[in-house]
Amino acid sequence: MTGSKKKAPKLSPISQLQGVLLVLDNRSGRPTAEMLANVREMVGDALAVMQEPDPTKQKIAFVLLAIQQSTEVVVRVVRNKELTRVTVIDQPLYHWALREIHALAGAA
Repeated sequence: MTGSKKKAPKLSPISQLQGVLLVLDNRSGRPTAEMLANVREMVGDALAVMQEPDPTKQKIAFVLLAIQQSTEVVVRVVRNKELTRVTVIDQPLYHWALREIHALAGAA
């Protein structure tokens, strides 16, 4: 019988996200700077949400983060009026976030 492999210790989600940040900072062959900035922002936001000690505030922050990630907001000025266009870019995530908002509002 062959020797059994030791399982690596299970890392918390926070440790895993922090590991991603370390890899992004130390990697030699980087993709585009814009992609790295987006990943860094998303991981930073996720870490901030996950480290919130109050479960209610954590859930609210997670739902807001989901809405931010599932939509795209463009503001333009046309004839001296500011127009805001919101485009949903991730329908399932956006709909989940709206259901969660309604559930949170019903619980209050």
